[in-house]
Amino acid sequence: MGATFTYLLDKIRDAPFSAEPFRHVEIQDFLSPEHFSELCGDPQIHLPVAERTEDLIEQLGEAGYKLIPFPGCVTSADEYLRWFNSGWGHKVHGATESFGIVYRLADYRGSLLTELSDFMNSYEAKEALVEKFQLDRPVTIDYGVQKYLHGYEISPHPDIRQKALTWMLNLNPGDHSEDLEIHTHYLRLKKEWAFIGEFWRGNPTFERDWLPWAWCETIKQQRRNNSIVIFSPANDTIHAVKANYDHLQTQRTQLYGNLWYEPQTLPKVDFARFNISGEIQSALERTARTPATVQQLKTFYWAQLSHWRNLRQEIDSVLRRHRGLPG
Repeated sequence: MGATFTYLLDKIRDAPFSAEPFRHVEIQDFLSPEHFSELCGDPQIHLPVAERTEDLIEQLGEAGYKLIPFPGCVTSADEYLRWFNSGWGHKVHGATESFGIVYRLADYRGSLLTELSDFMNSYEAKEALVEKFQLDRPVTIDYGVQKYLHGYEISPHPDIRQKALTWMLNLNPGDHSEDLEIHTHYLRLKKEWAFIGEFWRGNPTFERDWLPWAWCETIKQQRRNNSIVIFSPANDTIHAVKANYDHLQTQRTQLYGNLWYEPQTLPKVDFARFNISGEIQSALERTARTPATVQQLKTFYWAQLSHWRNLRQEIDSVLRRHRGLPG
């Protein structure tokens, strides 16, 4: 690792923690003004204005970017173009309304971009992050320069348990990028849905899921260019993105990275199973349209009370199968 970016180590070590809406570090002006300006002007970051999305995708390939699998995204440019040009397409998750496509830089050509990549992938950077967040298990680094096109959406989620750390540095080349609807939301579960976080906390052998936007409230957004947010995923680290913008002029660009624990496969309770109030409301509406006897209403009432007991039994059964025990 060269010395060009070692000043970032002190910025990471000295940064205070913020508590709202969850424990994280946010550093404004992370890169020096000179480095930030040079990187934003790099031809691999600042692409020419495109006339059509088809042209932009071609430009991304020529600039050294590769289409990658990424949460909330499709992995086919043709499928994305069909959706973009006609609105036809499937949702990638029941809690989202659209999907996008993400490109990662695979061929670093600029010397400063290369030096920054070497730094972010270095042992020294990893150890500074591990020490800052007091991670106590072995981790590996995944890092890259990424561009997210219009439609990219990942609904509120706290990240899977395998992730030890997430960081996102805004490196947007557009002059007015802070005004665009491309930025990460940091959210909190609304009061009526707070029990989901308690479920995740009390059941660490279950994976966490994405959630509908309506179940959460945005506390802040990371709009500032050259700002970085770093956090260690937990049951409350809920964040989300929904990009709605003209990507022909400029693209949402981040230096994005994770530290990962060893892979693990965990069972998951689908988010829809938590919507008890929605099920009750639907049943009440059906009842209002249909004459009901007192006995029918009692039956409905007791059925709803037993819902959580049944869910708990289902969870126990899934856990036993997952562990190879008799159901």
